[in-house]
Amino acid sequence: MGIKQLLFTFFLCISSSSVILSQAYPDRHSTTLSEAWLSCQTAVSPNPARGSGHWIKYDLGDTYALQTSKFWNFNTPARVNSYNNEPWSNSPLQGKLEDGMKDVLIDISINGTTWVEWGRFNIPKAPGSSFYEGVFGPDFSGKIARYILITAVSNHGGTCYGLSEIKIKGTPATVSAVADPLLDASMAASPNPLVDNTLLTLTNFPKGIVKLRLVDINGKEVFAKNININTDVTEVPLSSSGMISGLYFLHASINGASKSIKLEVFK
Repeated sequence: MGIKQLLFTFFLCISSSSVILSQAYPDRHSTTLSEAWLSCQTAVSPNPARGSGHWIKYDLGDTYALQTSKFWNFNTPARVNSYNNEPWSNSPLQGKLEDGMKDVLIDISINGTTWVEWGRFNIPKAPGSSFYEGVFGPDFSGKIARYILITAVSNHGGTCYGLSEIKIKGTPATVSAVADPLLDASMAASPNPLVDNTLLTLTNFPKGIVKLRLVDINGKEVFAKNININTDVTEVPLSSSGMISGLYFLHASINGASKSIKLEVFK
């Protein structure tokens, strides 16, 4: 896991480096481990819906309307100490191309507490070359955020999870554009864990249609339904019919914002 900062030039340049300047074309990336992020131990995510895992949280320092992006995957080949061919020096060091993130879930947030799922993205394996120019990432289409959370679902076969650099084009967002409609809202399910049924309680959600989505730990949608909210407290019965034992994430979205909770099913 990790928390990164960014600077704002022509692009929002998000990296493990303290300063990233605009690079001349072609946009190359080195294979230096110090210019990358590597997670070999899971940690509790800032987004409760994600549980524990390998993740990186970027703090942009202010709110921005996000646009196009570019990703550089973990670009450090496998290596050893290689000192005088001593036995101890031939043991592998941490980090290799296979540790690069593959499938990731991207969440964005204005306040670092309420997270909105942007979606899923696949990052190709890096070539381990100093001529590596990265790949074009998601277009956030003006979504407003201060925080970006990238959670690894899978990697390219390694034992750790890595990422080198991200650049996001963006413009400062006005305060009036970032009001959180779910700031005072909450959701809970009881019982949780559940066997057959549970009761979902939505409190202080804005009036209107709330979309509920249940996904499994791999991000696969189990079901989706719309709920009409017209009171301060709304209760929704949910059944585990058709579900297998395991961890699930329930998202409730309205007006471009969402709340999420974990559901555990035991059968």
